[in-house]
Amino acid sequence: MSELRSRWNRGEGLLLLAVGVFALVFQLWLPTTHVDDADYQAVAKTLEAERQPGDVVLLAPWWTERARIYVPEGLPVVGYLGSDGDDLPRNPRIWVLSEPRLPRNRLGAFWDAFNPGRTAVGQARTFGNLHLQLFTNGRVKPVVFDAADSLADTRVYLEGADGQRQPCAWNGTGARCANGKTVAREWHDVHFVPHRCVRMDAPGGPVRQVVEFTTPGAGTLDVKAGYVWEWAAAKEGVTSSVVTAEIDGRVTNLELPAGVEKLHAAPPLPVNAGSRVRLTLQSQNPNARVVCVLATVFGGAP
Repeated sequence: MSELRSRWNRGEGLLLLAVGVFALVFQLWLPTTHVDDADYQAVAKTLEAERQPGDVVLLAPWWTERARIYVPEGLPVVGYLGSDGDDLPRNPRIWVLSEPRLPRNRLGAFWDAFNPGRTAVGQARTFGNLHLQLFTNGRVKPVVFDAADSLADTRVYLEGADGQRQPCAWNGTGARCANGKTVAREWHDVHFVPHRCVRMDAPGGPVRQVVEFTTPGAGTLDVKAGYVWEWAAAKEGVTSSVVTAEIDGRVTNLELPAGVEKLHAAPPLPVNAGSRVRLTLQSQNPNARVVCVLATVFGGAP
């Protein structure tokens, strides 16, 4: 019995020694994965010298946020949960800034989601532990119209069940409606993803909030909507909300189930030059939730 206990003690000691050695090696290795300020600055100089209008920087992995403070001003940076699969349809070129030596970087999954439709331009450049690679974006689409960018040129009003309308007054930053609800272009998070969208606030009951516009060119209307994150979990008088896209009288409903935090998408909707489009939001909930609506007309095939 004493011999067995002695062996157990020796084994336990060896295990503790192995754990200690592993921890020491890990602590010595970890600093070698860090990025020096000089490397970030070198990347920034390269981006500043070679950037073109419409370029974007994509972080890999998405949580390497420190890079943002070094990217030249005016050059968008994208990095959020799921950004590796974002089409980035407005950006013809993408700079992927990666840190392949980081632990648990999951870059294999990143490239699987990112690569389709993208073509590398030249060779990847290395700056210490940073890798910078330029890609052309085969998923890019020409933007014909964006409701958020052109909100000042739209008509915004409340519409009752009887069809009567109350115009909402433009105040320079948004359209304020008679019931105090405001429609505006704002940045909002929908399930941890930032979007610059049309902020709509359902009046409650049968009254609908409406944004109406005429498309300047033909293409495909892409409509997505979701609850702004701080409103998504509202429990008072829980009901779903409905976003409706009406194109020249053709109606498509997009239901937003109560409590579901995601961006819901309508099927691609063809529009012609001069099509009359109405985006409406309605909810029976008297404490209606704030909704982020993306409405963009893209040229070309859906």
